[in-house]
Amino acid sequence: MKNPVFSRVCFIVLACLLGLPTSLTPDVFADEGASSDPPRPLRKDSFFGVHFDYHALMTDPPVGGATTPEMIDALIDIARPDYFEVDSKGHPGVSSYPTKVGNSAGRFVGDPLKVWRDETAKRGVALYAHYSGILDDRAFELHPDWAALDTNGNAIGGRMSLLGPYEDSLLIPQLLEIGRDYSFDGAWVDGDVWGAVVDYSPKVRERFQKETGAEKVPTNPSEPYWKEWRAFQRDLFREYVKRYITSVKKELPDFQFCSNWSFSPHMPEVPFDGVDFISGDICGVDCVNVSRMVSRLFMTQEIPWDLMSWSFYQWQIGSLDPPETRKTSIQLMREAACVISQGGGYQAVFSQAGAGVPPKRDGSVDIEKVKVFASVSDFCRERKEYCFKAKHVPQIAVLLSTQGTYDRWDAANTALFWWDRRQEGIVSCLLENQQAVSVLVTRRLMERMNEFPLIVVAEWDSLETELCEQLVEYVKNGGRVLIVGAQTKALFQQTLDEAKQESGALADGIVPDGMSCEFYALEKGRIATIDQPITDAYRGDPNPVVRDFVGAVVRELFPDPVVTVEGSRDVDVSVMRTVSGDLAVHLVNTSGPHRTAGIIETIEPTDAIDVSVATKAKPKQVVLQPGDRNVDWSWEDGRVQLTIDAVPIHEIIVVSE
Repeated sequence: MKNPVFSRVCFIVLACLLGLPTSLTPDVFADEGASSDPPRPLRKDSFFGVHFDYHALMTDPPVGGATTPEMIDALIDIARPDYFEVDSKGHPGVSSYPTKVGNSAGRFVGDPLKVWRDETAKRGVALYAHYSGILDDRAFELHPDWAALDTNGNAIGGRMSLLGPYEDSLLIPQLLEIGRDYSFDGAWVDGDVWGAVVDYSPKVRERFQKETGAEKVPTNPSEPYWKEWRAFQRDLFREYVKRYITSVKKELPDFQFCSNWSFSPHMPEVPFDGVDFISGDICGVDCVNVSRMVSRLFMTQEIPWDLMSWSFYQWQIGSLDPPETRKTSIQLMREAACVISQGGGYQAVFSQAGAGVPPKRDGSVDIEKVKVFASVSDFCRERKEYCFKAKHVPQIAVLLSTQGTYDRWDAANTALFWWDRRQEGIVSCLLENQQAVSVLVTRRLMERMNEFPLIVVAEWDSLETELCEQLVEYVKNGGRVLIVGAQTKALFQQTLDEAKQESGALADGIVPDGMSCEFYALEKGRIATIDQPITDAYRGDPNPVVRDFVGAVVRELFPDPVVTVEGSRDVDVSVMRTVSGDLAVHLVNTSGPHRTAGIIETIEPTDAIDVSVATKAKPKQVVLQPGDRNVDWSWEDGRVQLTIDAVPIHEIIVVSE
């Protein structure tokens, strides 16, 4: 092989002898030794992807024979992704490639990961590993002493201790192998935050007692040090994630990481350094409600993000995705719209299995079932310019309290990082009043509080003291707060006692039987309270009377939103600012039985809707996207007025000011 250093020296010597400018040297040799493959996008610049999940088993047939360059090229042609995520090790702990450091069934035809990498590199498609973190059944079978222990000292099957040998002995070496030997761009670490358990291993107990001085490690909420014990366990999880990221990036600094469902409602905290992007997979039914909530949280976390749809509504590791559970393209389009309308990236998961009933567990992909994603790709791509990396125009903030969440889980002795859907109800209720909503964890809300005209604090039994103090100052300076739930109201009772209660009934709307609301003036701002709980009940049963009541209270507090929409309750409204600076009003059709139906064959367009948009001056242009479609509009009294005949799935009003 030609030595580029020697070649450069020879060139410089020759140039000097011939009187040529040596400044030519860098340009002449700029591409020498460089890869001929096209560049691959970083995750922060990746908008659309496809995830393949396998969860290999020891009983699987030989893997790799059907994973061919032709298969991968066909998948790229169908979906046109920025990236693939492909299986490397699932929850059973069996590696789906011939690993030198992990555990596999040992039956391979060639090396499927190498085929994936070679072909995606040729096409400029990034490649990430689907890798199971804390969950590893095979490691438990081989090393039961690696497992976390329950209160009785029994091993918790498949759940690794965060202070045991697993991370250094298997997880980190295998991630390094994937990054170093296969040149993967990163890893989507699955079964991580939601796989963490409270661990009573001796090493864990000893460290806790040493750090806290506790004489005894608690086993239930009634015992001393319970909250400290649970907080300590969460710290162990944070340390574990930071440790594997730091260890891998020490050798592979460009390897990009996501810990699946971390920094979400599973873990309502801000992301820490080292995490490159956040993500989660939305499964089962009621995916619209979950997408609504999580996308509005992720977009305020100030880090690249995406959400993943299951392309089916049922999954079994043994049989993978039965054909009768696979979603339609129009269903996936709407789930995508819920995500990309908030500025994030979108992907969907398909089982990494060959054609057949049941699907063949050979690590290949049934191309036919992925063809449904071609139209979804087109749908997303034609909206990318107006969606990707756009930012919310602050309107209504819904609080997701870090302390309030963990206090609730600790008192109930739930999983360490549970799935709490309570705030979905108030978010859905506000959206079904055509209000634009952002969801913020405590720290983000404290950082950005003054940007929002209205803040909703709904059904928290406890809150951060500093947050409560800041909320009171926010109101005194002209802010508006809606408090929902008697226990939450009690947290602010001293402030309410000092405020001036406003007399008179709710001006706009009917108060349902058994419900009540009160309004208070506090210096320059206002507070409204609703004593009765709303969120859980509304998530499961969206009562239109409660919806209208909440809408009336919100309009009383916040009468001047940037956008108002009338004509259909089945439209989610988002007010965004595109990367180019235009105002973009996103309208997503959320009609139909999405709360209960696994498969949705059709989505009926909405009725005509009237839209009003506040602008500082008469816009230069107002069009519907995608397609640069003209729409009749007028501008008066500082607002654009227009009517849209229908919203099939996702329409974008782009206002160029």
